[in-house]
Formats: sequence, C-alpha cells, structure tokens
Amino acid sequence: MGFARQLTSEEIFEQVARFASELKADGERLSNVVMMGMGEPLANYRNVIAAIRRMNEDLGIGARKITVSTVGVVPNIRKLMDEDIQVRLALSLHCATEEERTALLPANKRYGGLHELMTTIKEYIRVKRQRVTFEWALIEGENDSPEVARTLGRLLKTYDIRSDMSHVNLIPLNPTGGYGGGPSGRKNVAKFVDVLER
Repeated sequence: MGFARQLTSEEIFEQVARFASELKADGERLSNVVMMGMGEPLANYRNVIAAIRRMNEDLGIGARKITVSTVGVVPNIRKLMDEDIQVRLALSLHCATEEERTALLPANKRYGGLHELMTTIKEYIRVKRQRVTFEWALIEGENDSPEVARTLGRLLKTYDIRSDMSHVNLIPLNPTGGYGGGPSGRKNVAKFVDVLER
C-alpha cells in the first residue's frame, strides 16, 4: 500500500467524534485520546494540533487527556513545547543506544540522534512541567535483557529525567509482517521490570 497523504484535521477529528458519539449512545463518554498508530502524528503537525483543539473545544476532552505519541520528530517536539495546550507527550524510544535506535528507527538519525532527542525531552519536561511517557516495545532477545534495562536507566539518569516526571510504558510487541522479532517472554519482562525499578 504505502504512504499516500497525511490525514486532514477534519478526518482526524471525525474519527474521534464518531467514536464519542457511539459511546454517548451507550451512555458512556470518551475521556482519553492517544494520537499514534500507522503514521507519525508530529509529521502531520498542523492538522494534528488543529484536530486536538477541536477535540478540546467541540467534544470537551481535556487537553491533558490527549496524548501525542512520536518517534522523535525533534523540531516538532520543540514546536509543541511552545503551544498553549497541555497535551501529554509519549516518545516511542524502544532502544537506549544510538546505534540500536538508528537501526530500529531510521528517523533517529534524521532528527539529530539520541542526544538531540533526549536533550529536547528534558527541555520539554522543564518547560511544560509535565510527565513524559517513554514507550518501549519489548522484543525477545533484542531489547529485553537486564543489561538493556540498566542501559535505559542510565540514559534517563544521564539526562536528569526524574522518575516523577517520566513513565516507562513496557509494551508487548505485536508481530508485524516484514519484521521477524517477537514479543518477550514473561520471565524476561519480569527481569526487565525488576532492574528498571531499582
């Protein structure tokens, strides 16, 4: 299939509005939105921000209940820092070294590398005074060992990212066509969590 175009702000908003309407019909309310998935929200910055403003104004979803997930589009993380909306930020980190992250996510190099990204995240936390989520898809035998957990912990400490201003969200890998990695086993997950919590 491949990339054809970015979604418009109206198309983004419509997805949320339709789901909100379905929930309302069942007597429920849409309370949280996460902008992520098959595409990079911050690569479609203008339309994503416009849609978020409408979700907030038209649907009454609080900005702090809206999370924008990014692979690390540094220039647009900086733009988001200057916005007058308090959305939450989630970073798809997945690797704690320059080489591994660039191999898994080529966008790492395109946007200045891990140092540039982590420096920007540190600044984002300082400016916005908000906790950032670091997303970590656990891949069996690749990024799920105790040593990798220690490397991740050192990375966060190196950039003075405090535990009260960050959250590491461990995600089981969903198998994807064209990618041979698989999800981590329970023992590896437990060891990873144990090391990270120290």
